[in-house]
Amino acid sequence: MLKENRGFIKYLLLCLITLGIYNLYIVHQMAKEANLADPTPGAKNVGGLLFFIIFSVLTLGIYDLYWYYKVNEKFAASVRAVNKKPRLTGGGWLLWTLIGSLIIIGPLVAFVKMIHNWNDSNASYNARHR
Repeated sequence: MLKENRGFIKYLLLCLITLGIYNLYIVHQMAKEANLADPTPGAKNVGGLLFFIIFSVLTLGIYDLYWYYKVNEKFAASVRAVNKKPRLTGGGWLLWTLIGSLIIIGPLVAFVKMIHNWNDSNASYNARHR
């Protein structure tokens, strides 16, 4: 059973307390659970934490955008597998992050929606594997 009750406030507090180390744990969990929950046959896995760190540094942060796009696409595919509409897709995440930066809170909205989408994805995975 995958965890279905992650929240943004808890994430934010733990990131502040651990000086950002908790975010690395979240990236690891997100990659692992997105790859597990994706019902698409033959889908490529998203890279894990080490891959994320190395390529983010090498591409000066551009890989971050691609990685989060792919993770959100996997979450959306998992939610669609149980005939529900996902709260966020990879494209929606990019729009909220890039265009939403113009209104300052866009990336924050994108992250909150992504956490809810992650919970929905895990719930749909759990429903398919009971």
